[in-house]
This record gives sequence, C-alpha cells and structure tokens, in this order.
Amino acid sequence: MNKRFVVLGVLAFAVAAVALFPARTAYNWLKPPGLQLGGVSGTIWNGTAAEGLASGMYMRDISWQLKPLSVFTGKLAFATRFDPAAGFMDADVAVSPAGTVYLSDIAGTIPVNLLHASVPPLRGMQGNLNLQLTSVVLEDGFPTKVDGTVSLSGLSAAALSPSPIGNYEANFTSDERGVRGIVRDVGGVLAVTGELQLTPQRAYSLIGQVGLRPDTPATLSRQIEMLGSADAQGMREFRIEGQL
Repeated sequence: MNKRFVVLGVLAFAVAAVALFPARTAYNWLKPPGLQLGGVSGTIWNGTAAEGLASGMYMRDISWQLKPLSVFTGKLAFATRFDPAAGFMDADVAVSPAGTVYLSDIAGTIPVNLLHASVPPLRGMQGNLNLQLTSVVLEDGFPTKVDGTVSLSGLSAAALSPSPIGNYEANFTSDERGVRGIVRDVGGVLAVTGELQLTPQRAYSLIGQVGLRPDTPATLSRQIEMLGSADAQGMREFRIEGQL
C-alpha cells in the first residue's frame, strides 16, 4: 500500500477522533489554568458551555468551533464567542500543550467592573472597555503579548470625581521587553498622554502627563494640582506603578 495513503488515513483518523471527542471529558482531563467551565456539552470540534470563569471574569453562553488545521501545528485553535455578565466578546483562541493561550481577532465590549477581581488597578473605576485587538498571548493568565487597540469610554472613578472623567485610548505593541501601550485621551475633562508598560515579571507602570481643561470639575482640578507645578503647556507628570 502506498505510504502516502497510509499517512493520509492516519491523519484523517486523528482529525475524526478529535472532532468526535466529548468536550466535557476533554475539559475534565485538561483543566486549563485560570479557566472554569460549567454546563459543558458537545464535542471538542463544536461545543458549548453554559457559563465559565476566566481569570476572575464571569462568562455565559460560551460556544466554540475547532479550527481543524491547528491540530497539525501543535496547538488546538477555536473560533469562540461568549457573553460576559454584560457586553460581548468574539475571538479565535488557541491553546498550546504547555497551557499558553493565544487569542487573535478579538472584538468586544466589557464593563470595567467585570475586571475588578483580575485587574486590581481598575478597582473603583467604572466605564466600558472596547477591544479591537489583533493578538494577545496569556502565560499563566498574564498578558505577555498584546497588539491592537483598547478604548475606555465613560470612565468614572469615585475617588477622583463624582462625574465622568472622559474617554481614553491605548494602542498596544509588544516586543521582548514586554507590552507597551501609548495612551491618550479622546475627549473629556482631562488632557492625558502617557505610556503603559507590562513586563514579563508581571510589573506594570503608567507614566505620563495630565492637564486641566476649562470644564474640569473643581474637585478634580484640586487633586490634579497636587501633582506639582505644571509645565509651559499646563501639563503635570504622573506615575502609577505596581505588580500584578
């Protein structure tokens, strides 16, 4: 028998086996770190879960469809869709044998408060995150690569001001030093420019400048003035750092 046909037959059997393998059994075997699913049904190829928890964020109405050619790359890749407690998310997801998660073609909207548990610096803030990302890599639940745009609309923080602060945008790129995001305001009561850094050591820093506008509330103006003297353009430097 032609060896080529034997190889093709083995590959076809492997794909069929993966396609028909029960999703619930696969999930119970693999138990990806940082991911909990409930109400799992269907197969690895095409399945659903009633709800889940990923890095502290609640999800519901989860569905996926296997991208079969990914089997031959050493990763399992899926086209997925799920709804957070509010908002929505679409993405292609791939998982390596080591547990690294690769996300691509990410589009969605998520309320900031849904990330309070997994992203402590966002605690106390409200607003909506709008995601348009080409790729994200998560290692042990931490983003080691982010490329694309994240915008934050209707930001409010009770500790700063009872009224909304404005809208902001970060354009992310990645290299061997980590993730870098260029931050700017896109309307609101504060002028903001800055740079957000995430390092492989799970440290973060946001360093930039903030300035007042004619409609900046008095209570917020007083807090900004506490940062020190403004430069010739009316901007004051700020720095936020920590560990995730």
